[in-house]
Amino acid sequence: MPAGRPAAIDPNWKAFPPALAGLPIDAAVAQGKSLLDGDFLMPVAILKEAAIDQNIRSMQAFAEAAGAELCPHGKTTMSPELFARQLDAGAWGMTAATAHHVRLYRQWGVSRILLANQLVAPADIALVLDALAETDFEFFCLVDSPEGVARLAEAVRCKDLKRPLNLLLEIGATGGRTGVRSAQAGLELARGIAREKQSLALRGIEIFEGIHAFTGSGVAATEAMLDEVAGTARLLLDKGLFAAGDIILTGGGSALFDLCASRLAAIDLDGRAKVVLRSGCYVTHDHGTYAAAIEAIRQRQPETFVAKLHPVAALEVWAVVQSLPEPGFAIVSLGKRDAGFDVDLPRPIWHFRPDGVVSRPADDLRITRMYDQHACLEGADGLAVGDLIGFGISHPCSTFDRWRAIPVVDEDYRMIDIVTTGF
Repeated sequence: MPAGRPAAIDPNWKAFPPALAGLPIDAAVAQGKSLLDGDFLMPVAILKEAAIDQNIRSMQAFAEAAGAELCPHGKTTMSPELFARQLDAGAWGMTAATAHHVRLYRQWGVSRILLANQLVAPADIALVLDALAETDFEFFCLVDSPEGVARLAEAVRCKDLKRPLNLLLEIGATGGRTGVRSAQAGLELARGIAREKQSLALRGIEIFEGIHAFTGSGVAATEAMLDEVAGTARLLLDKGLFAAGDIILTGGGSALFDLCASRLAAIDLDGRAKVVLRSGCYVTHDHGTYAAAIEAIRQRQPETFVAKLHPVAALEVWAVVQSLPEPGFAIVSLGKRDAGFDVDLPRPIWHFRPDGVVSRPADDLRITRMYDQHACLEGADGLAVGDLIGFGISHPCSTFDRWRAIPVVDEDYRMIDIVTTGF
């Protein structure tokens, strides 16, 4: 059983059959409850086992073929079960976004964490430094200001750690998020870290190219950012400002990771470069944002580069048709509390009528509005009250955080496992 996995079914888990409440998870799974047999409350989010397995294996294979390490961003799923599967498949570590994530990851047995964020608040720093007292824990965080360097150095000195805190210089973009805005600022910051070498160790450079992902200049802007990484990394190496060991070059969100993989791997750092990709959404893929992103990768990369990359959408949210109040118009039991809508509205991808078969719905069936617990469907001719509609989602992060537990199902939508979350 993965560390962090509950021992039994919580009666408060949304959508789970009441008869399973309190049962050990293995015993509950053994009952083989079925979505199509009407065993689950509606709505229900599900994960398809075959797709999860394929996505984890193919992304790991892609990273290895690209000469990179994979450090998936855990904020996508915040699931101890999925973390364990990613690490077992060969992931180098897990990426976190907050100190709270670090705390949970450690409880779930993750021994190498890259905090892709600035570490500034006193309580956040204290939590990380307490964890660093554990000899099996390797940690990296970002820095982009002299004030951040001073705060971290002082905290490490006060804690009297036996090893320095590993830092990655963050390079940002004008109008973007955190990160230095020039090579000169990066050089001055690296010199400041070097002056604190008893407490701090500069171990590499980080970017988040995802701020450019869905803009008109996405590829060009990302390539320019990566060129800046190359120039800055070579400059800092020549000036002896990196600490001993591998020099980590990390980027690669879930949309432009191909550019990071190819361009970072080409940077010459005298054999010391270690490329680390941080994609997270690949584990479930989607039916919107990242489906389009993968297609864009296929268009701009040679087949040899992406041959091992075959993600399949694994996450669906199912709901029941509750009402047909007007011709061609249906209300289903899916709302903003159940599925992400921050990028695209959920898409109807399956139709099931009890005692029938799962089939594709009409092409013009679509959600036009979502409320807290309802969605409005246009193009609903041919639907009946009681039908089930399976929805694909876009941007899986904002659906996972609505569910504390999600059934994992086989090709017949029968539960074979459970994934829990720690949001």
